[in-house]
Amino acid sequence: MRRSATIRAASSATSSSQSFSFDLTLTVRGPDETHGGTAVTARFSAVSVKWSLPPSFPVSVAEFNRTAGQQLQGLEVDFNVDDSGKILHMPELPEDLSAELRVVLQQALDALETAFLTVPARPLKAGDTWKDDKKRGRKGKLGRYSEGTVTSKVDGFYKTGEPPITVARLVTDTDETEITTTSSGSHEVKKQSTITALFATEQHYLYSYVNEEQIFDAGNTNTFAKTEVNWAKPASQTGGAPPTKVQDISDPCHPDYVGSEDCNEAAPPLPAGGEPPASSQPPTTSAPPPSGN
Repeated sequence: MRRSATIRAASSATSSSQSFSFDLTLTVRGPDETHGGTAVTARFSAVSVKWSLPPSFPVSVAEFNRTAGQQLQGLEVDFNVDDSGKILHMPELPEDLSAELRVVLQQALDALETAFLTVPARPLKAGDTWKDDKKRGRKGKLGRYSEGTVTSKVDGFYKTGEPPITVARLVTDTDETEITTTSSGSHEVKKQSTITALFATEQHYLYSYVNEEQIFDAGNTNTFAKTEVNWAKPASQTGGAPPTKVQDISDPCHPDYVGSEDCNEAAPPLPAGGEPPASSQPPTTSAPPPSGN
């Protein structure tokens, strides 16, 4: 998973860049009665963070990126998803994080969340469209609350990869409003995004997607971000047959040998004196004793 963003200040011509990349390993835990749906654990690895900071920031860029990477590396996140791909539960970040680290980790969790697409249970064909209402958090309460509309369309069916697999190309447009409420007040941002995704129709998983997003923080910044995700299933889940093991049998006397050579077992050498070993001589019997008169 890779995400890069350019942040432009609303009141000046200055801009900064932010990017991170990481691998995710998903483990399905099973049904969860507490939060509903299926419990899944995501583990972060191969983390790389490249974040630019304002000149007045008290920590060096290198130290900040290293600390952020360490926070993400090996992190395990437990969340819940239903059968349609909708996220039912995503944990909140710890309260003791600095504001800057919170931004990095929150964007990583957001990238994880957008890596799942909601699809209807009914069979779909090219040209089909559907809408979903997106809502997370509690409106008017402390923390993050977001709501919006997601419009999706099946753009067509194609072949991709090697060996080729059939994928459905899905295009999803999202309009979302996010409100963060703290004890000192609330802050609102607007988000618009377009996701182009490929869904493996026979293997039933999201093959890849590209999310192009604009975030409008009125009076502060405008952010233009791009997220790219490629998923892969382990070989044990793709139905691929294990490689065939071939045994090389070159001995013509082996019971499983298949070939044109004849089995010619050499006779054991004669011992000194020219007599064959006792085990190779024909068996002898002693004559019965003469019968008495």
